[in-house]
Amino acid sequence: MNRNLFTGLMLSLLLALLLAAAAFAQGTPANEPAPAGSAQQGAGAESAQEPATAPTTPAAPATPSAREPAGGPSGPGGPGAAGASAPSSVLAATDKSFIHDAALGSLEAEELGRLAAEKASSPEVKSFGQKLADDHKQANDTLKQIASSLQYEPPSRPSSHAKSERARLEKLSGADFDREFLDVVVKQHQKDVSVFERESKRAAAPSGLKSFAGSTLKGLQDHIKMAQELSSKVGAGSASRPSNSQ
Repeated sequence: MNRNLFTGLMLSLLLALLLAAAAFAQGTPANEPAPAGSAQQGAGAESAQEPATAPTTPAAPATPSAREPAGGPSGPGGPGAAGASAPSSVLAATDKSFIHDAALGSLEAEELGRLAAEKASSPEVKSFGQKLADDHKQANDTLKQIASSLQYEPPSRPSSHAKSERARLEKLSGADFDREFLDVVVKQHQKDVSVFERESKRAAAPSGLKSFAGSTLKGLQDHIKMAQELSSKVGAGSASRPSNSQ
């Protein structure tokens, strides 16, 4: 073989080896499939990230019945239930008026009864005066307790009318006093009876007040009957007749 030809072949082979070494050093060609290990690694990385980035389905909003307890706005303990019946502390004007008038009536009857127990000329009128004072004091004490439970304070002193009535009776004596005292009792109690009857029949009245009105009504009617009978005995005739005495 020609020496020059051999040298050229050797140089060509050496050049090819150098080119192959250079290509290997630069990495795998772009069109060469990636190794199986690297593909599995990528798939594993993607699967590891999926739970964090996967979209979540929003929860359905709770229905009103699921969010509201039984005592909610429409339940037994909600505002709707509170509005169904007024609190005991809220007293109607009609009930306040009854307590006010009933207290003043009892205070007046108690004061006039004590006056009669001291000043009446008839022993029977004296006894009736004491009973009148005792009965109305007891009734007024009961009324105070009921009014206190309803957070209302009744009058604690007689009205100016009661004071003037007492002053008028104090000027009388003997049978004149007895007659005028019994006449005042009947007139006053007849007014009270109408007030107590109205309250005892009022459906919206507090139960304690309604019961008190009903039970006291009988005592008022008994007082009227006793006063009328005594009036006949002292010669006053009908105690319900207006008096001309000044």
